[in-house]
Amino acid sequence: MKILFRMSLVCAVAFCLVGLTAPSPAKADGPYVEAFDFVIDHEPVANCGDFTIIADGGGRNRITTFFDREDNPIRIAFQGRYRGTLTNSVTGASLVDAPSVANITIDLIEGTQTNVGAFFTVTVPGRGEVFFEAGRLVFAGDGPPVFLAGQHHPPDESIAILCDALR
Repeated sequence: MKILFRMSLVCAVAFCLVGLTAPSPAKADGPYVEAFDFVIDHEPVANCGDFTIIADGGGRNRITTFFDREDNPIRIAFQGRYRGTLTNSVTGASLVDAPSVANITIDLIEGTQTNVGAFFTVTVPGRGEVFFEAGRLVFAGDGPPVFLAGQHHPPDESIAILCDALR
């Protein structure tokens, strides 16, 4: 799941960076802000052997680009919120993934990315928490985080926890 989140984040950031190369409105009055809703509709996210985990849900993203006095982009702030479900494709058993919140700052000068939030808050209705992934991660270029705080799981362990909860 962490891989899925990282891939979604990379896509969102890539969308934002592509937007930076296109002509944009004058920034003299402040940062450039884009906000958009998104929907995940019956998206397979993990193979559990005898069933697939299917994600459904939606949320809202906000991307703010900050500029220096010469109108060069220097920082991007991404804020995302998501509410959804994870469902066993065979039995229909489901988990709630909400609220999931990400606050990500990309320093275009230093080349760092800082992720802060409750990235996954997965619960069984009426029973409580199944999977919680939250904290702070700092990346300096490609590769693993250079700083890690909070509760995080390796990708294989994350998928195993969710598969077990949906059996």
